[in-house]
Amino acid sequence: MKHLKLVIKGVFTSLVLITSMNVLAAWPDKPITLIVPFPPGGNTDLIARLIAPSLSTKLGQPVIVENKPGAGSMIGSQYVARSKDGHTFLMGTFANVLNEFFYRNKLVDLRKDLVPVTQVLTIANYFATAPNSKINSIADIISQSKANPGSLSCGSSGVGTSGHLACEMLVQRTGIKLNIIPYKGGAPAITDVIGGHTNFLAINEVLPHIRDGRMKGLAITSEKRSPLAPELAPVSDTVPGYDLVSWYGVFAPANTPTDVVSKLNTEIVAVIKERAVQDRIMSLGASPVGNSPKEFAEFINNDLVKWEKVIKPMNIYLD
Repeated sequence: MKHLKLVIKGVFTSLVLITSMNVLAAWPDKPITLIVPFPPGGNTDLIARLIAPSLSTKLGQPVIVENKPGAGSMIGSQYVARSKDGHTFLMGTFANVLNEFFYRNKLVDLRKDLVPVTQVLTIANYFATAPNSKINSIADIISQSKANPGSLSCGSSGVGTSGHLACEMLVQRTGIKLNIIPYKGGAPAITDVIGGHTNFLAINEVLPHIRDGRMKGLAITSEKRSPLAPELAPVSDTVPGYDLVSWYGVFAPANTPTDVVSKLNTEIVAVIKERAVQDRIMSLGASPVGNSPKEFAEFINNDLVKWEKVIKPMNIYLD
């Protein structure tokens, strides 16, 4: 009987292995859709479109980038979480962590509905304003806001995004009053600040605009200066303890086979290691990553613990 059980166990293991190999060999058998949960024109969209061509070549199927903005990235995230075709994935961001705490009624649960594939990059946010603005520093924002509470507006790329948190953290840590304006993506926020309709913003898309003079950089949100933008002082020089670094990464629906996640990880990491891709990522003021699903999952778990402590005391809900 013992021998029979061992034989049955061996046959079962072999069948599982064969099935897994067949799934992996057949995948992908149709075009892949990479969902960007923000409008076209922002960094999330740019990065997705940057890696798509090389990923298409490596996987032997077209990789189609599709924008599904709304609800601080939750519309697109929910669409991916509900996908059952095995070929739809998410270019997620730091906003996926923030949504866990800014929303009481979440459309998608980061812990249960999505599986980390790989972290693509990390990037700080940048406070910036129009070139002709009278604001020249974080200290100017604080002094002008204290003199005229509510007179200044801070733009972000959407509710529940890193830019929204950057503005909120400045309010919470200094006691000033700002009008925080959520846009449907970074591109329209940049347009309004350059046009003088919003006083300043705090998003991660703006470094190229600062470098070419279309915007005036005020500060970087990371705790220390970045070698990618050494001229920008950190907000923490004026507001001690201020530190915010966001990220982008690829996620799969929770029902995705492990072997598919592993294969997708291998190919995306290979794309991230390409010199041209790394150079483009760094030109945006970001640092390329490309880690394992396990490492990305651990990173997210640490972020969830860290930002729960920051956001919960704010008692701010966006629904």
